[in-house]
Amino acid sequence: MRVTFTVNHQSHTLDLEPRVLLVDVLRDHLHLTGVKIGCDTGQCGACVVLMDGVSVKSCALLGVQADGSSITTIEGVSEKGTMNPLQTAFQAAHAVQCGFCTPGMIMSLTDLLARSAQPSEAEIRAWLAGNLCRCTGYENVVRAVNAALQVAGSPAHLVTETPLRKFYDSHLRAMLAGDVDALVDAHYSADAVLTTFEGVISGRDALKTYFRDYLSVHTDLVIAATERFVEFGDSIYTETVVRSARGVTHAYNAFVVQDGRVTHQFAGVK
Repeated sequence: MRVTFTVNHQSHTLDLEPRVLLVDVLRDHLHLTGVKIGCDTGQCGACVVLMDGVSVKSCALLGVQADGSSITTIEGVSEKGTMNPLQTAFQAAHAVQCGFCTPGMIMSLTDLLARSAQPSEAEIRAWLAGNLCRCTGYENVVRAVNAALQVAGSPAHLVTETPLRKFYDSHLRAMLAGDVDALVDAHYSADAVLTTFEGVISGRDALKTYFRDYLSVHTDLVIAATERFVEFGDSIYTETVVRSARGVTHAYNAFVVQDGRVTHQFAGVK
């Protein structure tokens, strides 16, 4: 059966037998051996990857179920040759002992930290219920998560470093700085279209007017939390808690990004 999906921002088309597990596709077909096989029964969590931004156990899914999806493995969670703040914190806090469970644990935590800006210790431990570790006792793992949050320095409160997350971080920094020219010129294509409940804004000049009006009303703007961040191909979907002089709102945004600039954005609040 022919399936097409994206793994670590690269598109793949494979002919798979219907019974082949996703973990075996990733390891044997794509040679992404950072994805581990522990129990092979969906219990230990060593095989966790992100599918459309959500952590899943790849030994519990068939390869054909990934058709049309976007997958991130431990190999793709940061820029090649670097470690993101969460990985660095694992190393510094000695949260890695034998290391076999570590890739799945980091992928699970990546999902958590995209949902919750400041998870409590209880939330971290509850989230890791599906990731078994016989070595660490989880103490250093929790310490590593807290350390990563302290050093990430992202206005979006995201600790991973994929290209689209870096783009989103840069977009937010320009917005929070109130630099409308930098926001629009660096992040939107010349004919970009923004669709809101109020109407459709098209082109850079109109976008600059829109953002200037927005920032003149929403002073003291802060991104209190990024509750959801999903990458799919060249698209981003975000749910954020926004705090300003006008109060607290929940913002929902979908971006289509091509060649490093937004071509379409859909924005809503509640």
